Amino acid sequence: LASEYRYRGIMQTNRRPAIQGGFDYSHVSGFYAGNWNSSISWLNDSNDEVSAPIEMDFYAGFKNTFGDGKWNYDVGVLQYYYPGDYPANFTRPYTTEIYAGIGYGPVFLKYSYAPTNLFGFYDSKNSWYVDLAANVPLEFWGLTLNAHVG
Repeated sequence: LASEYRYRGIMQTNRRPAIQGGFDYSHVSGFYAGNWNSSISWLNDSNDEVSAPIEMDFYAGFKNTFGDGKWNYDVGVLQYYYPGDYPANFTRPYTTEIYAGIGYGPVFLKYSYAPTNLFGFYDSKNSWYVDLAANVPLEFWGLTLNAHVG
């Protein structure tokens, strides 16, 4: 349960709570696959003829460490799927992203590329997003400090 769902800084639930959950499978080879889901409202908020209250993300890739074990990488594909009812001539928000990232210690740099239209924006193929993140474990209460810029 989240107090609000934001993705890349954009509200997905219009300042309302979201129910979220998913599952992952990972193999010792570094292969992983999974699904993540959330309630959303942004599609209906932008067009009352749309009824698509769920985001379903399907992903698969490979991630592992190399070198001295402090280096790591992650490559994969991610499909954002929004089941529901859409009016005629509505650009579907379904989006596929291919991503690759590299990290050292707690810092990770990732590049995401969309060969499809991006979240329903007409003629937005070949869009991309770069983000830099750091996850630093704190020494109390099992907390981790997360910093992100994209």
